[in-house]
Amino acid sequence: MTIPKELQRFFWDVDPGTLDTITDRRFVIERILEKGDDAATLWLREQYDEKELVEVVSDSRRLSPKSRNYWGLTLHLWSTSNQSPKTLGAIWQH
Repeated sequence: MTIPKELQRFFWDVDPGTLDTITDRRFVIERILEKGDDAATLWLREQYDEKELVEVVSDSRRLSPKSRNYWGLTLHLWSTSNQSPKTLGAIWQH
């Protein structure tokens, strides 16, 4: 399956027509989690199961610390209750 036309703007540095949502799933997930808007993330959640999203958020090197933290909290990978104030503040300094 290919990237829908309305989401191709998030893939400005590659030819979106050559991307396949199955074989290039990790790249697609990372890009939408990092750069996508509400419509893009809704599409992403319809295309991939939560297990795949969790896997990418857990070990991606392409996600910024802010995005990784946001999606980690959204997907319930960790909570804010066990973080120190220093750690919480650190994510906003990048």
